[in-house]
Amino acid sequence: MSEAKVCQVTPGVCPPEGCPPPTRIECIVVDKVYDSCFQIHDFARDTTITDFTPDSFYEGDIISCSQNGEITCSEISRVDAGGGFFTVTVLISVPVTLTNPNDPTETVDRTFTFTKTATLCCPPGVSPDCSESSVVFCSCVITGVNSSSITVTCTLQVCVVIKCILEVQLLVPSYGFCVPAPCITLPGVCPPTPPAQCF
Repeated sequence: MSEAKVCQVTPGVCPPEGCPPPTRIECIVVDKVYDSCFQIHDFARDTTITDFTPDSFYEGDIISCSQNGEITCSEISRVDAGGGFFTVTVLISVPVTLTNPNDPTETVDRTFTFTKTATLCCPPGVSPDCSESSVVFCSCVITGVNSSSITVTCTLQVCVVIKCILEVQLLVPSYGFCVPAPCITLPGVCPPTPPAQCF
């Protein structure tokens, strides 16, 4: 009888009487997050553009700006802060695309960088990861015009998410492999896992 109950286990919330005991111990390979933090970072950068077709550009004109690809980071330094914590400084790279307001088919890619320091549980061998970071706001304005180029000042707001991640092998209790259920026409209750947010 207990074996039949085990076979009925499906992903979701356990019943009020509790979940049955696991039937196996599995070794799985996962990314373990040792520590993480987030912060809003505001900054501005100037860039010169020579790629746009000469046209009627004026100071104060708006240049469209959008994130273009994954935000990445590379470790610059790591200082032992005691108690298993380290003060980690990373160089964060934010790729964006700027679009010619007079010709949307003309675009240029830029990567703006800045440094960020945080104290995290990030022992040696564990790498900082910033891939969940995102551009919250990006606005670019023409601040200079000459015969061959324009100077653009971009103001950005980035939600920086830093995670110290290491691929590890973990032992976990298991009920075996997942078996898909038949598809239904109307969706049931399916709350997705919310992504990291900045507030």
